[in-house]
Amino acid sequence: MAPKKIIQYIAPFSIFIIILLFIYDIWSHGTVDHPGKAGYVANCSQCHGENGEGIKSLVPPLNHSDFAIKNLDSIPCWLKFGLNHPITVGDTLYDQPMYPGNLDEVQISNIINYMNDEYFNLDKHVSPQWVSDRLKGCK
Repeated sequence: MAPKKIIQYIAPFSIFIIILLFIYDIWSHGTVDHPGKAGYVANCSQCHGENGEGIKSLVPPLNHSDFAIKNLDSIPCWLKFGLNHPITVGDTLYDQPMYPGNLDEVQISNIINYMNDEYFNLDKHVSPQWVSDRLKGCK
């Protein structure tokens, strides 16, 4: 049998197996993680905490953060380039620098959408294009 014929028979079977594995994964774990969760855990949770609780007077919390919600347009700049000036969240002054991340627009939009869903309780989803537009205005 020619190699092309073998591929013609194997390809649909492979796709079927991948779909079955995906369904099994959802069935066994009950849900599919938000695409921004992995990015948040890898880039943000070390300081802001796994549950967005922050670190006392060093790093601000993200849970229901009015400061973050009011400054949503600035978050792409902070994730990409960091933040090096004091901010006041609630009644607390935070002066710990936020370090820049080596993230692209897709990763940043996924992280912001995750934070919108998990911490800010915002019904707003941003696109990579929205992030790209905000990054052009970073100071």
